Amino acid sequence: MVCLPLTGDTMNLSRQLGILLSVLLLSSCASLQPRLQEVQVPPDRFFLKGFSLMPLNEQGWFIIERNPDRAVLAKQGDKPDETLAIEADLLKGGSPMLNSNEEFVLLIKETEARNTDPARFKVLRHEVSPYTEKDNNCVRSHMVAEDHTAVKRSGKAGQMILEKLTLICVHPKDNRVGVSVAYSQRYYPDQRDPGFIEKATSILNSIEFTDL
Repeated sequence: MVCLPLTGDTMNLSRQLGILLSVLLLSSCASLQPRLQEVQVPPDRFFLKGFSLMPLNEQGWFIIERNPDRAVLAKQGDKPDETLAIEADLLKGGSPMLNSNEEFVLLIKETEARNTDPARFKVLRHEVSPYTEKDNNCVRSHMVAEDHTAVKRSGKAGQMILEKLTLICVHPKDNRVGVSVAYSQRYYPDQRDPGFIEKATSILNSIEFTDL
């Protein structure tokens, strides 16, 4: 368990989480360009610095960004204007992060709430809780929000929903480092994927930590 208060470099972690959340919330994946590399099926495990994960075994996923600290995959859904994304990031602090799981939950909940633009998003659900499927300090966040300015390909009227499941963990090899992996879907209210939680959970549970 980590052992310093939420000051200094821990707040730097909060800023990183805020930036990542803003990018994920604002991205629309309105048009995936043909020049992007498509993820092969079945997929290989994606290795980043300090961790790896397994993408979904589905056609149509493209690599938007990939470097040692970050990977972003996106896919256009089968339904009008539907987009899906997987985002994985290594978060670098500088000093031990937190006193307890409770403080970690509070940090993530406050950071996500602070960095969700109320002019664009109406939050319908926001739950953050400790995640015990991993041996180290992790929290899971589940956010559902109306997106009032979603970019649409079809021009269809009506609000869209952004749903996002995120796992954030303190790295077991270095408690100054965090790992964030998120799966999100943007859809019209009557077009939610009933398998969303199952798919998101399979990605989050696939995370394996490696040496930094």
